Amino acid sequence: KAAEAKADEAAKAAKEAEASAAKAKAEADAKSKKALADLQARYQKEIDASSRKATYLKEKAAKATGTAKKNADAAVAELDTRAAAAKASLDKLAASSETTLDAAKTQVEADISALGKSVESLEKTITK
Repeated sequence: KAAEAKADEAAKAAKEAEASAAKAKAEADAKSKKALADLQARYQKEIDASSRKATYLKEKAAKATGTAKKNADAAVAELDTRAAAAKASLDKLAASSETTLDAAKTQVEADISALGKSVESLEKTITK
């Protein structure tokens, strides 16, 4: 009977430890998801800000003529490419796992930076 009681006690302790580990994992997963969502929101805000400015600049670029129009069109095309890359890398970030998260973050940051530079380039092109 003592051995049976000890076995029952050990099984109960193992179940409690398992439940505790599952709860801790669920809490960690929830924190990771929230951190990822916060990160995505921050990056999306940066992309949105660039997009708003780009829309304004594209309207100004559309009114350009001659060589300025040609240069503005090239800058707009580059801007559109950079915006698509930033959106794609943000989508990749959303689908990333813990092992690919850092690489995905680095890529999003690089693409957002490139997007910002292309917006600046368009602005310089149309204000020449």
